[in-house]
Amino acid sequence: MTHADQDADRPLLRVADLVVEYHTRAGTVHAVSGVSFELDRGETLGVVGESGCGKSTMARSILQMPRPLSGTVEFDGTDLTRLPGSSLRRLRPELQMVFQDPVSSLNPRRKIRQIVAEPLTIWRRGTRAERAAKAEEMLRAVGLDPADYGDRHPTELSGGQCQRVAIARALVAGARLLVCDEPVSSLDVSLRATVLNLIEDLRERFDLAVLFIAHDLAVVKNVSDRVMVMYLGKVVEIAGAGELYSRPAHPYTLALLNSVPRPDPGARRPEGVVAGDPPSPVDPPSGCRFRTRCAMANDVCAREEPPLTAIRPGHAVACHFPLQAADLSRQPEA
Repeated sequence: MTHADQDADRPLLRVADLVVEYHTRAGTVHAVSGVSFELDRGETLGVVGESGCGKSTMARSILQMPRPLSGTVEFDGTDLTRLPGSSLRRLRPELQMVFQDPVSSLNPRRKIRQIVAEPLTIWRRGTRAERAAKAEEMLRAVGLDPADYGDRHPTELSGGQCQRVAIARALVAGARLLVCDEPVSSLDVSLRATVLNLIEDLRERFDLAVLFIAHDLAVVKNVSDRVMVMYLGKVVEIAGAGELYSRPAHPYTLALLNSVPRPDPGARRPEGVVAGDPPSPVDPPSGCRFRTRCAMANDVCAREEPPLTAIRPGHAVACHFPLQAADLSRQPEA
């Protein structure tokens, strides 16, 4: 096997035992606790969970913003956590993030063509004319005509158009990993589908790996090849999108699916909807962190933390008592 074949078989991103903690007056915040997963080239991994579960913190720590407390983040075989600042900076164009609020992520004083070309200017790639041409090419790739939008400012664009500009800027220097942190949550419902379709088209066109973070389960299902569920800084389940939505194995995953509103005013409220607020990450429960809200919990759940274990090919769950088909209070829609 050649080196090229080995590189092609290797996951583009491999995260192992990632830990992120913050020290506050109230104590140590256990934001991310031992998260591990892999992401292949050209794959989209969706990440879901309640607000405060550590999704965004995990994403930023993968990009070393800031660096994690411990664990490894291998990007195409290179451990980012061990790179000095200068070497990490040279890799930055290949790992890019699209933020939740597209308007605030763009410089309001710059024209759109300048914003998109800025990464090329910083890295001094090509001549001024070549950088301008590349910026126009990326604007067209995201569906914006440079003649109409190139000389405008972000304040003259809609939220959806600003998100297109942010995506163009992220990809103009040759990104291979795109981290999307709630990229459509601030957009009108009518605009979400267009931006999601754009990300999917660009993924195929540029062979991108996408880490897609969202709280909308329907959005994650439609854009993801696999889905990872997080709870209080931990991964509780990971599987193919169709598998996870049709055969959830963790009580928390089932509760999330049961919590999705259904367009039927007369429908009975499904059982198994998670109640109450999650515990504080300053003082997480012993054993399984979901046990304080789980109807199936017993003594072993308090004593022992369940490891993330494969129950079927491509489907892993961290639960002492994974759900079977007969246990589901409501079969989620596929």
